[in-house]
Order: sequence, then structure tokens, then C-alpha cells
Amino acid sequence: MGDMIIYLLAVFLTIPILATGLVYGISKRITGKHWKSVHRAVNWTTILYIITVSLQLSILFDRPYPGIILIVLLSLLACIVIIQWKTQTEIVFTKALKLLVRISFLLFFGLYIVLGVIGILLEVF
Repeated sequence: MGDMIIYLLAVFLTIPILATGLVYGISKRITGKHWKSVHRAVNWTTILYIITVSLQLSILFDRPYPGIILIVLLSLLACIVIIQWKTQTEIVFTKALKLLVRISFLLFFGLYIVLGVIGILLEVF
């Protein structure tokens, strides 16, 4: 049973799109609402994309990148908080964190695709 969980986690870290689809499908069956299911899938699988991009960068360029990724995430959060402070004069950290998660999903999903294509091209050529 423990091996099954490890293999499942390895598959989801290798191909996080499967985890996103699985979370979306389960949430869609439970709630019946499309957008709520999309938001849940994004919220729950963003961390998989962050970890996968970190691993892809490490494999492609032979250097560890978690520190740089952490700096990027903290910088994004700082920008979101500053914009929220300037526009609304009140900072609501739950809104800032939700926005950070959604922006991170888009950023790291795009990076996942780009790094996957780069990895394939490097292996072919």
C-alpha cells in the first residue's frame, strides 16, 4: 500500500496535468459546478507544478533552483500586497494569497510546458 502511494505521487510529480484533471473531475462530480471545480484544481495542484518546474530546471541546467523560485514567489506576493495597498488601502492577505496561487499556477504551468519542450528538443538534437 505504501509503494502504491509513492508511485502515485511520482506519477503526479512527473505529469501534474493528470493530478489537475483528477482533482477537477472529482470536484466536478461532487459540486457539479465548473468554475468552483477549476479553482479547486488550481489551488490544490499549484504546488505540484512548482516542484515539477524546480526539478525540471535542476535536470536541464544541473543546478538547484528552489531558492530562486522562493524569491520569485515572495516577490510576486510583495507586488500583489503593494498593489492591493495602493488600490484598496486595506490589505487582505487571504485575497493576496489566493491571487498568488492563481498567478503561480499560470506561471508554473507555462514554465512546465516550455521546459518540457526544451527538454525534448535537447534530447532530440
